[in-house]
Amino acid sequence: MKVVIFDMDGTVIDSGEAIYKTVNEVRDELNLSPLEKEFIIKAINEPGRNLALEFYGIDTPSRSLKEGFEEKFKKFYDECATTYDGVKELLQKCRDAHYKVVLASNAPHDTLEKILKKNEIYELFDEVIGASKEIPQKPDPAMLHLAVKKTGASRAIFVGDSLKDELAAKNANMPYVQVCWGFGEESKTATYNAKNVGEAWEIILNF
Repeated sequence: MKVVIFDMDGTVIDSGEAIYKTVNEVRDELNLSPLEKEFIIKAINEPGRNLALEFYGIDTPSRSLKEGFEEKFKKFYDECATTYDGVKELLQKCRDAHYKVVLASNAPHDTLEKILKKNEIYELFDEVIGASKEIPQKPDPAMLHLAVKKTGASRAIFVGDSLKDELAAKNANMPYVQVCWGFGEESKTATYNAKNVGEAWEIILNF
C-alpha cells in the first residue's frame, strides 16, 4: 500500500498573503515598518532561523505577542487562504488510485480540521497530523513516521515545498517531491521536483 503525504502551507494551501498580513500587522503595532512578502515566506520555510528576532527584533516573544499573532493569523487565514489550483483534483486522483492520503503540517494540530473543511478538502485525507506537544515540527521526521504507522503503508512519498520538508523526508529516509507552484523553488537536492500539479501526479504515480 502506498501513502502520499502532503505538507499544507505552500503545497496544498496558498497562505502566503495571510502570513504576510499577520506579520506586518504585528510589526505595525510595534511601530516597525513592513517587511517584504518574499522575505517573510523565505524565512518561515528555512530551519534554524529565529523568526521573532528577524520579524520583530525580539529574541524571545512574550505570551501576549504569541497569542496576538495567532489571533490575527486565524483572521487573515479565514479571509485569504485558498487551495492551489489543481490540488483538490490531485488529492482525488490519489484516492481514486487507492493510495492513502495524509496531511502533515507544522501548524498546530487543533487548527487543521477547520482550515481543511473551509477549503472543502478535509474529507480527501485519511489522516491529518499537525504539530503538538507530542509531535514536533518538521524537519523532525516524527510526523512522517506517524503517517506511515497510522496508514499501515509499505511505501511512502512526501510532497512539500520547503527545506524543512525536504530535511524531514531525508530524516525519515523517504522520497521527496519539491513542488514549485507555491512557496517553493526547484531544489537541486530533492529526490524529485514538480513544476506543476500534473508533474507531481506523474511522479506519485510512478515512484
